[in-house]
Amino acid sequence: MIMMIITALEGDDDKTYMINLYNEYYGLVRKTVYNITHDADNVEDLVNDTFIKLIEKISIIRTLESCRLAAYVVYTSRSVAINHIKHKIVQRKHAYYGGDTDLTEKMPDLESTIEERIIRQEEMKEMENAILRLPEKQKDLLYFKYILEMHDREIAEILKIDPDSVRQYLTRARREAKKLMDTEVNQHAE
Repeated sequence: MIMMIITALEGDDDKTYMINLYNEYYGLVRKTVYNITHDADNVEDLVNDTFIKLIEKISIIRTLESCRLAAYVVYTSRSVAINHIKHKIVQRKHAYYGGDTDLTEKMPDLESTIEERIIRQEEMKEMENAILRLPEKQKDLLYFKYILEMHDREIAEILKIDPDSVRQYLTRARREAKKLMDTEVNQHAE
């Protein structure tokens, strides 16, 4: 369906641009949408919705350099996916089962739990990206402490540092990771 919409665009230049954009970013859009919604039945529709939104903003996206374009495509995908989830929640809230009984009153507040899960996922991705940019020694420290759950003495032996200094090094590594996360968040906000 999206290809029909793209071919209906005025101007061969816009058609070619959107076909190339679709071919280049289809996989990324599909993955982003699915990771948020986990709804295999509606993924293709949401991918199409994403590219329709991008077509509407073709004049803007043509001016973006490649890394900003990728970010714009991802944020548009996320927006479409989150709106889909919110729409489904609203539909569930208004569903009535039986005559006078509204079972939605007994359901937990799914909207806040899904939004919290999405926020946690985003924070985890930001943290992962920040940790990957740390120097090797700081990455190792955090890995040993929080993933392998090693004791300070074991970490000190492996890294050949004073056992009393492990906590200080960990504090520095956490601060540096937080600073990188804050920098990344500020860059995305611009």
